Amino acid sequence: MKKITFLFIILLLQLFTKSFAQNDCVDAIIICGDANLSRLETNGAGIQEITFPNACSSQEYNSIWLKVRIKDGGTFGFLITPESTDLVVDFDFWIFGPNTNCGNLGSSIRCSTTNPLNAQLTSNLTGMNETEIDVSEGPGPNGNSFVNWLNVLDNETYYIAIDRPVGESNFAISWTGTATFYSPPIVENTTDITNCIENSNLETATFDLTQNTSLAVGNQTNITTSFYTDYNDAITQTNQIANTTNFENTQNPQQIFIRLTNSVTDCFVVADFLLNVNRNLNPNTQFTYKSTICTEEISALPILSAQFTPIGTFESVPNGLQLNPETGNIDVANSETGTYTITYSVDENDSNCYFSQASTFELKIVNCTIPKGISPNNDTLNDSFNLENLDVKQLQIYNRYGIKIYEKQNYKKEWNGLSENGKELPTGTYYYIIHQNNGKIKTGWVYLNRNY
Repeated sequence: MKKITFLFIILLLQLFTKSFAQNDCVDAIIICGDANLSRLETNGAGIQEITFPNACSSQEYNSIWLKVRIKDGGTFGFLITPESTDLVVDFDFWIFGPNTNCGNLGSSIRCSTTNPLNAQLTSNLTGMNETEIDVSEGPGPNGNSFVNWLNVLDNETYYIAIDRPVGESNFAISWTGTATFYSPPIVENTTDITNCIENSNLETATFDLTQNTSLAVGNQTNITTSFYTDYNDAITQTNQIANTTNFENTQNPQQIFIRLTNSVTDCFVVADFLLNVNRNLNPNTQFTYKSTICTEEISALPILSAQFTPIGTFESVPNGLQLNPETGNIDVANSETGTYTITYSVDENDSNCYFSQASTFELKIVNCTIPKGISPNNDTLNDSFNLENLDVKQLQIYNRYGIKIYEKQNYKKEWNGLSENGKELPTGTYYYIIHQNNGKIKTGWVYLNRNY
């Protein structure tokens, strides 16, 4: 499968240069997994949902909303850290809950609108912690930018609005306290989808996106899936792809986003995969071996053509050849002698858009024992020094006095007891040196018998 990019909501703004700010309560980012957020961006107020009477005397200017559902109750706080340390950069926040809704938020139960520059603070950090005792502060010079954290219960829901009235900066938020959040679903797996076409002028095809549904969900329960062409749409659940079983791509390749949502906790995760439209291709299946292989060799690898397509399978007939179906490597030591037909075939493949194709090669495995003697009497039995199975590069033969009496390049089975000038050599023992094309050198004695 392809490398899979998991676009977790808890890391959404770390993975994209262009971030997306949910500046209305109904689009709040759902916080799951107890993970911190960074590079959060606030742009615009959206619908004005913060009112002065209960909001530490301020309102939304450039805001982002977060939604928190508590899994295990305890203490709950956070630290907001602007990317810029300039005291002009001012972040405010409000918390609503527990178990309120965007249509009726009620009064904030925590808020801070202290301006760090006006309050003559030494940093522009803000948040909730265990050491403060106030539950609201601000505006302007009032307060120190921190209020007391919350004691929360299992399954309670809270909304957090964070606003940047002045200055220019993104921010990070880290969670403190003992309370925990629900975990997002896990994308078990996805795969890129490829459609093969014969018309080289086309760039579009239809795809069944749902083949990634079971891969992504696996054995998880209470999970719903939806598909999108845009990451921000997947986050906000807008512009969902309607026809997921017959979707026509508009780009090639095209990135598609799958969203898994837990219907109980609302936690979700977004992952991506690619749609590809490729041309049908003819694979290259051409290969060879050394046509004859000696039993003394340990193994033999195929010689592959330059454009060989390495996605097929090697097979051989009859039985007796120990052949690796993926690499074509032959375990010669454990194979039987004989003549084999080896076939390499590539089946029609939708992932790589290959047509089916096959090539064959005939291979012999033979016993390459060096003869101990010859008797050149033309009876067709041991008439010559037969080395045709040894792939000989050079043969040299010497008499017992060390005088070379025969030499031949690319030797097969030519020597039949004659010297290089064609004279019959006497009965006796002769010394040979065999140079093989694989670099090996073999030496020994061969007996020439003329007493017949």
